[in-house]
Amino acid sequence: MKPQKDKNSVIDKWGEVSCSLGWVAVPTLLLFSQKELKITASELNVLMNLIVHWWEKSEKPFPSQAAIAYRTGLSVKTIQRALSNLERKGLIIKISTPRSNVVTKGKNLYDLSPLIEELDRVSPKILESMISRKKRMVIYNAK
Repeated sequence: MKPQKDKNSVIDKWGEVSCSLGWVAVPTLLLFSQKELKITASELNVLMNLIVHWWEKSEKPFPSQAAIAYRTGLSVKTIQRALSNLERKGLIIKISTPRSNVVTKGKNLYDLSPLIEELDRVSPKILESMISRKKRMVIYNAK
């Protein structure tokens, strides 16, 4: 007897080829909070690229700015600007490493814990806004 496939699995939704490089879990709240956190589309794209490299909670991601630029089609300068803005907005902490580090080879580490704290902070407002919008939609649709 063949095991039944989970119809809600990531692979079932996206297909094996699309998932061949893996997949990443991202809280929906991050996408719904983009306006509240004042994150531009470029900054969100850069954040997503940091998140894709964050495999373990205890390890900080350290993708190169050039790799993010290549994947997004943005210039390295735009990536640097987005990272600086995310840091200025208090959503990430950039940690420099020495070139002599055999693992990071001088690439920056990025601490995403401030982003999590901000999501926790804005969560009640976003949820209330969504509930309020749903109520208005129900009233509007009832007319």
